[in-house]
Amino acid sequence: MTGRSERAAAATAALRDVLERIDADAVVQRMEPVLRHTPEYVRSARDCGASALRASLRRHAGLLLNWMVRGTPPDSYVLSEMYEQARQCAAAGQPLDGGLLLHHRVATVFWDAALGLATEETRGHLADWTDQARRHLDSYLDMVTRMFAQAYADQADLPSAQGERRAHTLFDRLCAHLPITVEDQERAARLGFELTPPYAPFVVLLDRSAPAERADLAARLRTAGALAFVEDVRVTGLTGPAFDWSSFLADRRLLLAQDLPTGPPGLQTAVDKLRLLVAVASRSHRRGRVRVEDFLPQLLLAHSPELADAVAHRVFGPLTGGDHGELTATLACLAENQFDSASTTAALHMHRNTLLYRIKQIEKLTGLDLQRHGDRALVWLAVIWAQVSSRPAVGRVQRR
Repeated sequence: MTGRSERAAAATAALRDVLERIDADAVVQRMEPVLRHTPEYVRSARDCGASALRASLRRHAGLLLNWMVRGTPPDSYVLSEMYEQARQCAAAGQPLDGGLLLHHRVATVFWDAALGLATEETRGHLADWTDQARRHLDSYLDMVTRMFAQAYADQADLPSAQGERRAHTLFDRLCAHLPITVEDQERAARLGFELTPPYAPFVVLLDRSAPAERADLAARLRTAGALAFVEDVRVTGLTGPAFDWSSFLADRRLLLAQDLPTGPPGLQTAVDKLRLLVAVASRSHRRGRVRVEDFLPQLLLAHSPELADAVAHRVFGPLTGGDHGELTATLACLAENQFDSASTTAALHMHRNTLLYRIKQIEKLTGLDLQRHGDRALVWLAVIWAQVSSRPAVGRVQRR
């Protein structure tokens, strides 16, 4: 019996030695390509930033490896950090289910990533240890679930969270053009929001902001008399006609789209238009106030994405594949320079004869006549759509 115990202990020590050689960064590199295809990961990367999410994955991978190697679960300091992270997610309006689902996804791919990093000689030993590894993962997920549930429950009791919920509920009811109830009047009174129409709908984006920053921005807007709440990566709401934005616009990261004051029947349409405007303007790296008039072609394309894709395919489709990257960049640069040869050659640092040769190649492959206004318009629209939709096939023009 003693011999069997000694052999089991030796096998466990050998397995832990294998795990100790696995680097947490390398595990994350193997996990990310799988996680990128999940909506939970995409949302977290957008809300928190890709670098912050990667750092979080690195921390979780390191904690799990340490627990498996040394048998040491996360200490109170790590748990308090985990609690604070969950509380910030709750304050930013991120759903509890989404956060927990992401952690379950991480646990699912973690062990497969660790196995993939082992050598052929040691992979079999690790595979034999899979059941024990799963028990560690289950314990870790139980701990994360308890921490998130507690953080969300605590956050829900805070006045700021209650204000967020009241603002969102009242906003939805006003957009739905429902009759004002006693509960609506009570919500408005608690928020300090004037219920008398007209209302000026707005959508705000704070560039490169953390969830806690967006929650703070919404709270400050409510304090100033706006009906404001966090909506995904935006802050959305209503103000009175005389609301003063000057102190908020002092933040150079702020992008503000606001419509003219209107009554409840037109609110939903106006807000939908502003959401689209902010999405388009942010991809153009605009900040401050923006108007629909500033992005009419982009919005026209965004309202008809299938037609816009058809235009882009008509122009750039024949240039995809093969070795036509230079032709694609040249065509995009021509459009950006109003098809002026001198400006285009200067931008691309090439001889005029080289440009003329490329134009002939482009016309031969695409069937376009770049002297015709109609074909030029198609190219111009295709380039705009590539920028608005962030299509990688065209992207931004690469300068030499």
